Amino acid sequence: MKRIGDITAKLKEKPYIYRIELLDRFYKILENKEIVFVRPSTWLDPLENLIFNAQIIKNGTPYIHPVKDSIYSQCWSTEGDSYALWQIYTTKKNDKGEFNRHFGVRITTRIDKLKHFSQLNENSFYYGQMEYLWKYQLEALPKNLRILKALKKPTLKIEHLKTLLVKRKSYHYEHELRLFGIPNPSQIDTNNNDVCRFKIEPTELITSVRFDPAIPYPEFRTKKEELIDEYGFKPRQITQSTYLKKNKFKIDITGK
Repeated sequence: MKRIGDITAKLKEKPYIYRIELLDRFYKILENKEIVFVRPSTWLDPLENLIFNAQIIKNGTPYIHPVKDSIYSQCWSTEGDSYALWQIYTTKKNDKGEFNRHFGVRITTRIDKLKHFSQLNENSFYYGQMEYLWKYQLEALPKNLRILKALKKPTLKIEHLKTLLVKRKSYHYEHELRLFGIPNPSQIDTNNNDVCRFKIEPTELITSVRFDPAIPYPEFRTKKEELIDEYGFKPRQITQSTYLKKNKFKIDITGK
């Protein structure tokens, strides 16, 4: 997997990235040994895919860039454990279309393990850290000469992917890193072409699993045993977030 641009000193020192999946989708990853990437056109923020979502004019007529629909992506974070991220990434529609706060799982991998994608799939893969810009900086991008030059090229260039690595500063708390993959037609979902799937070996890519803090502890214990017995994870790889643990501190003010 090729890197786009540089990464921060912090990530070089601690090269782990994290992603929160809904619980049902996590088990699909384990069962199917596949991981889902989506087209950037599905992202909600209209400034998140600013260049390819813009109306592009070529020779006086509207032009859909041929690269636009060939790129698929997946979002990870360098933030290890964040209550905000648990809330945001588990409050969405599940595979049944139910919009709610669902139980989730945080999976972890290392930067050096991203080569796993290229080892199991004959595709082009890239990754890069997000750059967070002010709104006026984002609005200046459509006039950027480097971007305009790249848009004139019909085949995929790194400059095209760089336009997908910028985001509003208000999202800075996500500390996001994005993966990009260029799928073959056979890897694109026949029922939803905004989705594609790449092969993985879960226990080789995933270095640890952290369960949602909202999951009752007995249920967490059951699921931990399941991951060990049925899917080959080691006990030390499986934990639960402690964000919702009860406050057990005692303060004795006797004689103070």
